[in-house]
Amino acid sequence: MSAINGLVRFPAHRQYEALRVEASNALMGLLAGAQLSNHLLQLNRGSERLLPEVYPNVQHIRRFNLTADAASDILAEADVHLGAMSIAYALALHEDHMKTSLLMLADAGIISRRRAREAHAAGQHGLLEEACGGCFDPVPLQQLDVLRRMRNAVIHDGGRVSTGLLASIAALSPDAASGWVKIAKSDPSVLTVGARLRFGHGEMLLALAVTKSVERESNRLLQLGLPRIEWVRIAVEDALASLPDVLRGNAAHRKVHGFTRHHYGPLAIERHEIDAALAER
Repeated sequence: MSAINGLVRFPAHRQYEALRVEASNALMGLLAGAQLSNHLLQLNRGSERLLPEVYPNVQHIRRFNLTADAASDILAEADVHLGAMSIAYALALHEDHMKTSLLMLADAGIISRRRAREAHAAGQHGLLEEACGGCFDPVPLQQLDVLRRMRNAVIHDGGRVSTGLLASIAALSPDAASGWVKIAKSDPSVLTVGARLRFGHGEMLLALAVTKSVERESNRLLQLGLPRIEWVRIAVEDALASLPDVLRGNAAHRKVHGFTRHHYGPLAIERHEIDAALAER
C-alpha cells in the first residue's frame, strides 16, 4: 500500500473510535472492579456468612449468594472470562466497521451492495483490498485471523481448540508470532487439539490492539480506493451535518473548509472543491 500519512476522520471512523475506547474502558473497569472486590473480600475470608448478609445494600448481591471464600475464587479468575468476552466484543465492533467501510465503497459504485453486505468476517479484508487496490499489513491480519478462530471456538465449540485454529496459529509469520507473545504474554503455539482455551488480560489487550491496527490500515485503504469526488461529497455532507446552521451565515464556505481540513486533512481537499460541492446543493 502506498505511504499515506494520517487518518481520515469520517463519521464511521469517529464512531468506531468512540465505541472502541468505550469498550476498552468498560473492560478495564470490570477487570479492575473484580480485583478491587476480591481485595475487599479478603477481610471476610473464613466467614461462613453469605455475601447478601454481609453487604445487603449492594445491588444484585443476592445473585452472588456465596461465601467470601467462594466469591473470591471466582473474582480471582475474572480476567479469564473477561478475556474471552473482550475478543468477541472487539471483533464484533471491528466486523461491523468493516461492513460499513465496504458499504462506502458500494455507495461509490466500486462494488455491489450485495457483496458488501454479504461478505463474511474472514473475507471482508480481502474484498476491501480488491476494491481499493492495496494491501493490509499481513502481521495484524494474521493475528486477527487467529483471534477470530478463537472467538468461534468459544461460541461454537465450547472453547476447545480445533485443527483449523491450530492451522491458523501455524501460519503466523515470525513477526506475528513474536508480536502476539509480546502483547499477550502467552504463546498460542503450545495449544493442542481438544484443549480448552484459557484467556486472560493479555488476550484482552491483544484483541483491542490488533483491531485498532487493522482499522487504521482500512482507513488508509479507503483513502486510496474511494474516488476523490466521493471523499469531497462525504466531507461536505459531514460538515453540514455537524454544523447544522452553517449555511445561514456569511462564513459558510470558510467554516466547511476548516471542518474538512481538521477531519479530512490527509486528503488535502481544496477550497474550490468544497465550493463546487456546496454549489450543487
